Amino acid sequence: MLVATLGGMVSANAADDLLQGFTISGHFDYYYMFDLGKPSTVAGSNLRQFDVTPNQFGFAAFELDLARKATATNPFGITANFLLGKNADIIAANEPAGQNSSKLIQQLYVTYAVPKSDTTVDFGKFLSWIGYEGTDSSANDNYSRSFLYTLGQPIYHMGLRGTTTVAKNVTGSLYLVNGWNEVQDSNGGKSYGATIGLTPSTKTAVTFNYYGGQEGSAGLNGSGFTSAGARTVNLGDFIATYQVSSAIKLAVNADYADAKGFDATTGGKWSGVAAYVTDQFSSKLSGSIRAETVSDPDGIRGMGFAARYNSLTGTLTWNTSKDSMFRLEARYDKSNAAVFNADNNTPKDNRTTITLSHVLKF
Repeated sequence: MLVATLGGMVSANAADDLLQGFTISGHFDYYYMFDLGKPSTVAGSNLRQFDVTPNQFGFAAFELDLARKATATNPFGITANFLLGKNADIIAANEPAGQNSSKLIQQLYVTYAVPKSDTTVDFGKFLSWIGYEGTDSSANDNYSRSFLYTLGQPIYHMGLRGTTTVAKNVTGSLYLVNGWNEVQDSNGGKSYGATIGLTPSTKTAVTFNYYGGQEGSAGLNGSGFTSAGARTVNLGDFIATYQVSSAIKLAVNADYADAKGFDATTGGKWSGVAAYVTDQFSSKLSGSIRAETVSDPDGIRGMGFAARYNSLTGTLTWNTSKDSMFRLEARYDKSNAAVFNADNNTPKDNRTTITLSHVLKF
């Protein structure tokens, strides 16, 4: 008994030493979504990023986050986000290395803080710099992700990222990565990007992002094209936020992308814009409205044929405590084509969903 007790103490001390300097956090995300179109359980609610299981309880994510900041005495930092749940399956569904190769690792990168400067260099797997929304629902204005995020933007990359202050209120970043949603590159070419972030006032922030490179190969991959083949992609991404008052925030995200096919691969364009209004009614209650439209005139991002996707989403957020967030969301989707899964396997041109979600943080 004494030996076992001492062994447990040693193990606990070793664990404390190993995690010294790290912060540990995370969250649990689950929801119930009612799709009035009543699609089959197998087909699910299509053209949605994560909330794809209708008329049943959905386990979206359990995320464990570990981070150690780079300091003057130790310029190397580490960020690790481990992910379980349906979201992990969806994010890694088309990873060239295989779905199970790294799906449990949402982010894992090392940061080097260049001494006597505010420049940092990251290496590893990290979430994309493109877009206003992200994988963590609690950090977004709405629970569901926009069509713009779902159809037009990457989620993660593997490679290098460098960030520095360019001038007063101006930051810049450069990126060199394997590709669009690729830990393992699906072709021989690298992808690249840049960010310029401006904060002209305490109320206003503007970000210009670029992403480019050769994406895709003979097999389908994480770049999200509706047909196989390699294409040269150029994507411009614009984000702006304005804090009207202490309670009201406005935001907009706009994208334009061109994908030029080669080796007999068809190319095309896509574009979209999403606008957001958030009102903090009280310390615990807020409401957000998102309106958006996404155009896929060449059918390379959505259903394989030309279509426009529109959506209006309203979300009420109730923070019962600093660690608990409940959300009630109503969303109406509309297209100029019959694209949404519905009852009797008969697609419709519109869809209404109502979702109740809960995120518990620790």
